[in-house]
Amino acid sequence: MGPIGVKSHLAPFLPGHSIIPQNREKRYDGVVSGAPWGSASILPITWAYIRLMGISGLKIASQMAILNANYMAKRLENAGYRVVYRDEQGLNAHEFIIDCKSFKHVGIEVDDIAKRLMDFGFHAPTMHWLDF
Repeated sequence: MGPIGVKSHLAPFLPGHSIIPQNREKRYDGVVSGAPWGSASILPITWAYIRLMGISGLKIASQMAILNANYMAKRLENAGYRVVYRDEQGLNAHEFIIDCKSFKHVGIEVDDIAKRLMDFGFHAPTMHWLDF
């Protein structure tokens, strides 16, 4: 929902619109969503969450998300997993990325790991990015 701001050299890579043709040369012809103007029904949920949490609640929730992500990243790193894309101090934001390439030689893919996490009640992490 809402506008997307990018530098002009990235504009050709923005996704197209599912109904309205774009009058610009672009390098990506696909669309991201089947709903051409987004899904406005999610906005009341977001608004209610922000109102219920308030400024202090949102700050605490953000702090806890960052603390939890860094705790889990460190625990997994100590167990032998490689955590990638950290900042200069070795910290993550509210999420982190683990390199799972070492599992490929035994036939385990990242999707297998996500499904196994769901078996134990964990929210499935983002496993892939869009391929252009």
